[in-house]
Amino acid sequence: MVISRTIALWIFLIGLIGAIGGLVVLYRLLWLPTPPVPLIEQVPIEQLPAFEDPKDKKGLQNAVSASLEYLEGRKDEEQIPWGNESVTVGILEKTLKAFSRLLDQNLTQEELQKEIRRLFIVYRVTGDVKGKGFAGPVLVTGYFQPELEASLKADEEFSYPIYETPPNLIRITLNDFDSSLPRKTLWGRIFGQSLIPYYTRADIDNGKKLKGADVLAWLRSPLDGLMLHIQGSGILRFQDGSKRYIHYASSNGHPYHSIGQWLIDKGLLRKDQADWPGIRAWAQENPEEFRKAFAANPRYIFFRWEKEGPIGTLGEVLTPMRSVALDHKIYPPGIPCFLQVPMPVSRSIHGGAEIFQGFVCNQDTGSAIKGPYRLDLYCGEGDEAGYLAGRLKAPGSLYLLLLRDSVRGTWFGQF
Repeated sequence: MVISRTIALWIFLIGLIGAIGGLVVLYRLLWLPTPPVPLIEQVPIEQLPAFEDPKDKKGLQNAVSASLEYLEGRKDEEQIPWGNESVTVGILEKTLKAFSRLLDQNLTQEELQKEIRRLFIVYRVTGDVKGKGFAGPVLVTGYFQPELEASLKADEEFSYPIYETPPNLIRITLNDFDSSLPRKTLWGRIFGQSLIPYYTRADIDNGKKLKGADVLAWLRSPLDGLMLHIQGSGILRFQDGSKRYIHYASSNGHPYHSIGQWLIDKGLLRKDQADWPGIRAWAQENPEEFRKAFAANPRYIFFRWEKEGPIGTLGEVLTPMRSVALDHKIYPPGIPCFLQVPMPVSRSIHGGAEIFQGFVCNQDTGSAIKGPYRLDLYCGEGDEAGYLAGRLKAPGSLYLLLLRDSVRGTWFGQF
């Protein structure tokens, strides 16, 4: 009798353990979050790309120096984003210094390939890109610094205002009020005793809500204003022959909406026509309709004068075809990368090559550059750069470099 009770107890315990085990498995399947897909993965040696690069080593060295100057003002142990993980400023700084020394050696293409494989671990952007409307991992677009005719006084020829930051634009960082809140910045204005969203583009351009506010300069048309707002900086050329740099200072805090996409959705332009040249041509033929399209993007930009430009998010001057804008919540600011992307067939600004292959540095951000699969390539200034930037929209491959010795003993070394 005692033996049978013991056996029954063991059977009960085994069944209970099995039931608990089943519940644990079920909990893991149904309630535990699924581990995120890695956004950045190490590239096996046999899959590394051919690191072919344009001959402009001076420009690349300038870009690397700008990244280093930015990082040297931060603490080595500071953590900065790396996909779903993080990396320290110290590791990134060591990587850039080693890469800079490599550039100083004036190596042949074959020697450069060998040294990169020896010194660096190479990573690539990965992840599921289905449904994002393009075939490659990263959608690459271009931007540039336009040169526009302007006047310091309004008249019949120059009537579109470029405003400096208005005094009633209030900036609030939520985390400053409560550490549990996200590090999100809000822009608004005081109405009574409340903070409400700031004026939209339609309010400002059509409703004249900033009438009487301080204007830095006047452009010929809203179309020139759109170009300056999209690019974020420019060179203004005045009637006496003088030129001045103008740069992004702040925004009204509203989200960016693509005017090109609005024109496509309204059936006014086909998808293959909605690049900058196509939008400009349509706007010139349909000035009244263009005002509606213009207002479809509620985001509005305010500017400031600069001594040089363009200035990226790191506070450093951008280098043509070497500086890129990425989402700094995902990619470390300043990091050296290798970019491969088809280029518009054309003019000589990128050497006439159909595929751009070159080293670049992450030195800027943009309101439309969000998430892991967007990159904006700074193409330079003037008409040639504008021609390229206006037509560049293609899937590309992006590789990131970290110094092998600097990541030993960290999670990076486990890939």
